[in-house]
Amino acid sequence: MIGKRLKILILSAAVCAIPSFARADIPAGDPPKEQAAAPVPESAAEQPAELPKEESKSFWAYSEEWFTRRLNVLAFGNVQDPAHSTQNPDNAFLQAPRYTAQLELRPDLIVDTPILGWTFKPRVTATSLWWTDGVMKGEEDRQARFFVNEWLFQPKPEDWLFVSFGKEKQLWGPSFLVSPSNILFKDTEKTNPKSEVEGKYLARLVWLPSKALTVTGIAETQREESSFGEPMRPVRLVKIDVQGENAMASVIGYLQQHERFRIGSYGQWTASDAVVLYYDGILSRGTDALYPALDPANPVGGSFVQPYAASDRPFATVAAGGSYTFLSGETVSLEGLYNGAGYSDAEADAFYALRAGAAGHLFDAAPVSGLSRMTLAQALFPGTPFLRRAYVLAQVQEREIANVLDVMVRYVRSLEERSGQVSTIIEWQATKRLQVFNINTFAVGDRDKEFNSLLSKSFLAGVEMHF
Repeated sequence: MIGKRLKILILSAAVCAIPSFARADIPAGDPPKEQAAAPVPESAAEQPAELPKEESKSFWAYSEEWFTRRLNVLAFGNVQDPAHSTQNPDNAFLQAPRYTAQLELRPDLIVDTPILGWTFKPRVTATSLWWTDGVMKGEEDRQARFFVNEWLFQPKPEDWLFVSFGKEKQLWGPSFLVSPSNILFKDTEKTNPKSEVEGKYLARLVWLPSKALTVTGIAETQREESSFGEPMRPVRLVKIDVQGENAMASVIGYLQQHERFRIGSYGQWTASDAVVLYYDGILSRGTDALYPALDPANPVGGSFVQPYAASDRPFATVAAGGSYTFLSGETVSLEGLYNGAGYSDAEADAFYALRAGAAGHLFDAAPVSGLSRMTLAQALFPGTPFLRRAYVLAQVQEREIANVLDVMVRYVRSLEERSGQVSTIIEWQATKRLQVFNINTFAVGDRDKEFNSLLSKSFLAGVEMHF
């Protein structure tokens, strides 16, 4: 057994070090020449002992089995209408471009052996931007970026124990709007399925005591900064997953040094072939959310404060919903979100008043303009997934129309103010390797409310190629 694992380890290291995907001694595109057949032994006694099937595999057979490579190329254009709101007066704060053209190269290199895993996902993006609105009107810009979105080294000392270190993303939860139970990654990649969340530096330990139970420990290994440049303490968590025949549930306990304890959970139940129910939530003691405090003596009319940062008051955020799939193939989903740290009617009125006051002084001389810009930044990132407390999502999706087309229509609505958003996602599999996609969003409701604060509408179209 030791010798077998040692052989696998040597082969694993060799596979990780392969500089190319073809054998060096065989030119690419030329098949190997046939070798002369070995002479047949005269008797059975002369037959060589037959090795076990696994032991007789060649190095290259192992490398082909363990090594995966793929390349996605995305090319798309986006036309968007920046909202004329107090969050972005004259497009001077967000400076959102009207037109965007982008090319992305997304190669993935993965080695997965019985005792070692290795992942490397570099990214290259090239972007062109054009402004036709506000203070940036007539401006153009070109940007290029190379970075590693994920890399991972994963030893597998036992079949029931995995250790990993690197830069990776950990997304979970069945909800569409947000995944409240995941405080490491706010984006679920479901609003825009072509977007990609950048990984974080994590150390992870996975223990599999049984087929139904998984225990995972995760620790951030690098300090991060908040949206305002403030240092954030690394997050540590323990995640317990229980898998049943028709249902699953997870519980996540979070701990940050000198910070509050949070506990999250999500689950899903397949009630029948057509019905799926789910939930995703988190409970914390206190919250870091920002709340408006109006003050006539302040040049911009007030400031944002954290009145519950050291509070023992519990705050919960929960998304719950379900989906029904018809025999014809359409899936209808309905989801509700309760955001416990969201604003009441009075707090929302104060929020919009403070934001309007800051917008009115954005073009003043320093230091008032600096104070205005800081206040608008806090209004943009108040520390909660949504501004208010109650939201609903309705979604209709049909997949594989004529085996090539996926269509989704989604509507999100605030139940406490006249504000919402409609989005459509269309994906057409033109060929085996080429997909054409279109993603559109439209803000509806009052002009200066939540969903109409950043963009009035956006139209994105492009192609994705797989190699």
